[in-house]
Amino acid sequence: MRSTTIAFWIVLAALLAATPVVRAADTEGCLQCHQYRGLSRVDEDGKSIRLFYVDPAYYSLALGPHAELKCTDCHLRDEVRMFPHQVKTPVDCTRECHIDRPNEVERRFRHDRVETLLGKSVHNLDALQTANKLLGSPLRQGQSTCLLCHDEPAFSRGGITAARAEAPIGRCNTCHDENLPIDTRQFYWHVMARSKPARSSQDMVRVCAMCHSNPAILAKFNLPDATVSYLSSFHGKSTLLGREDAATCLDCHVTQTRNVHAMLGPDSNLSPVNLTNLPDTCRQPACHRAAGAQLSSAAVHLDLTRTHGIEFFIACVFIGLIVFTFGPSLLMTILKMLEIVTGRGDPEEHEHHHLAVQLLETPAGRAKLERFTVHQRLQHWLLVICFTTLVLTGFPIKFAGSAWAGWVINLFGGLGSARRLHHYAGAVLILGLAYHLIYILFGLRRKQKAEGKGFIHTLLNLPMMVTPKDMMEMNGLMLYLLRMKKERPVAGRFNPEEKFEYIGVFWGSIVLGTTGTLMWFNAWTTKHLPGRILTIAMLFHTMEAFLALLHVGVVHMVSVIFSPGVFPMSKAMFTGQTPVGELVEAHAGMLMDAAQATGTTHPATEASHG
Repeated sequence: MRSTTIAFWIVLAALLAATPVVRAADTEGCLQCHQYRGLSRVDEDGKSIRLFYVDPAYYSLALGPHAELKCTDCHLRDEVRMFPHQVKTPVDCTRECHIDRPNEVERRFRHDRVETLLGKSVHNLDALQTANKLLGSPLRQGQSTCLLCHDEPAFSRGGITAARAEAPIGRCNTCHDENLPIDTRQFYWHVMARSKPARSSQDMVRVCAMCHSNPAILAKFNLPDATVSYLSSFHGKSTLLGREDAATCLDCHVTQTRNVHAMLGPDSNLSPVNLTNLPDTCRQPACHRAAGAQLSSAAVHLDLTRTHGIEFFIACVFIGLIVFTFGPSLLMTILKMLEIVTGRGDPEEHEHHHLAVQLLETPAGRAKLERFTVHQRLQHWLLVICFTTLVLTGFPIKFAGSAWAGWVINLFGGLGSARRLHHYAGAVLILGLAYHLIYILFGLRRKQKAEGKGFIHTLLNLPMMVTPKDMMEMNGLMLYLLRMKKERPVAGRFNPEEKFEYIGVFWGSIVLGTTGTLMWFNAWTTKHLPGRILTIAMLFHTMEAFLALLHVGVVHMVSVIFSPGVFPMSKAMFTGQTPVGELVEAHAGMLMDAAQATGTTHPATEASHG
C-alpha cells in the first residue's frame, strides 16, 4: 500500500512538472470564449468575417511580448465588460501598458517613443497610411498602422516554440532564480529577446515583401522590386532554404545599436546602407567579419533589367553562347532522332558494320579499336562524380524557391553541408583539371620525341585538337542530317562533336573553378579586388553551369545512353571498347584506319575484287 502511494505521488509530480503553468494574464476570463478556433462574426458590411480566436498557449507558454498583459490593457474595459461586446475604439498601440502581478511593483511601458522614431524614418505615418490604401486598406479606419507589420502571429498560427523559449531562460534561472528577485522569463522576453529578430527569416522577408513587392507601392514611391532582387541573391536563397542565420532586410538596413523603427534611407549619413557606412555593415561580427572593405561593392539587389552595366553585358553574352553553341547541338540531336524514327541509314552502313565485326574478332583489331585507356577512363569517372555532385549541390541553391530544391538540400543535411560538399567537389575538379594538363604535357613530350617533330606541330596533331577537317566534317554532318547530302561524313577516333564537348569541358572547368574559388574565398577576394568581382563571378558561374548542364544533360546523355547504337549505355568508359553501332555511325574512319593497320580487307574492296 505504501509503495502504491509513493508511486501515485511520483506520477502526479511528474504530470504537474510537465504541465505548463498558466500565466495570470487572463484574470478576466476572456479565454473562456476566445480559446475556440471557430469564434468569428460577419462584419457589418456582410462581405467579410472577423476572427476572434486567441491561442491559449500564447499565455500559458509565454510565446510573445504581450503574454503578461490583460486583454483590457489594450481593449477599453467599458467596451468589453458586457456580452456581446460593444467594441468601437480601435486598439492604440501607443497606449501605456500596465504589468501588475501579485506581490510585485506595478510596471508601466509605453510605445509612444516608437511612434516618434517612425515619424523620422522612411516608414513615417504618411508612408504607412499611403501603403495601407495601396494595399487595399487591410487596416480599418482608426486602427494603428503598427499592425501593417506587427500582426502578432502567435495569436493565429503559433509563435516561438516552448523549446526555443525555455533554453535561454533555463540558463538564466541557473543563477538568477535564487539570487535575484526578478522574473527571468519576463526579463528574457522584454530585454534579451529585443536584441534578436522576433520572427523567422522567412517571415521577416514576407513582412517586408508585402509592400516592397507591391507594384502600386513601388510605382508610387519610385522603388525597385527589392524583394525579387533579394531572393535572387545568395542571402535570399539561403533564407528560402531555411537558413535562419542568413542576412535579412533588418540585418542590412538597421544597425545593431539602433531601433528597427528608426530605419533611414541610403541618403542619410546614419543609415547602415549609406555608401560610407556600407563596408562596416557588411563586416558586422555576425556577417563577413573577415572580408575586405571592398565587399560592399558586390551587388545584393542585382536587377539586370534596370542596369545596363557590365553585368548586363555578361548576361547577354552568355545568352548568345547558349543560343549559338547549345542551339546547333540540340538541333543536330533532334535531327539524329528523326533519322532513327524514319529509318534512314548511310549507304555504306552495312559494309562498316561488317568491318567492325571482323576487327573485333581478332586481338589486334580490338586493340586498334580501343578508344580510351584505363587511365583516361579513371579521369573520366572522376569528372563524372565531381560534376554530378556539383549539380546536385549547386542547382538547388540557384532554384531555391522551388519545392524540390529544399528537398534535395535536406538530403545532404542542410544548406551548410551541401555548400561544403559543393566546395570540396569543386576543389577536386580543379585538381583533376591540373592533373589532366600534366598528363597531356607528358604525353605530348613522349609523342614529340617519338616523331621528332616540333612542339607546336605535335600539339596541333593531338587526337582531341580541332582541325579544319573537323569543321568540314561538322558542316557535312549537318548537311547530311538536313538531307542535303547522301553520305554521312567519316569521322576518326574522336568525331568533331566529341572534340567540341572536350573543349567545352576545358573551358567550363576553368571558368567554374576560377569563379567558384573567388566566391568561396570572398574574404581574400575583397581584400585584393573590387567587391564587384564577386557579382561578375556569380554571373559567370551561374550561366556557365547552366550551359554545361544543358550540354551534358541533353546532348551528351543522348549520345552515350539513349542513342539506339549504345542503349542502355555505352561501354566505352567501362571497358574502353565502343559498341559496334556507335563505331559504325560515328567512327567509321577509325574502322578504316584499324583495317589498314591490321591488314583486314574492307568488304567494299572484297566486292570490287570479286
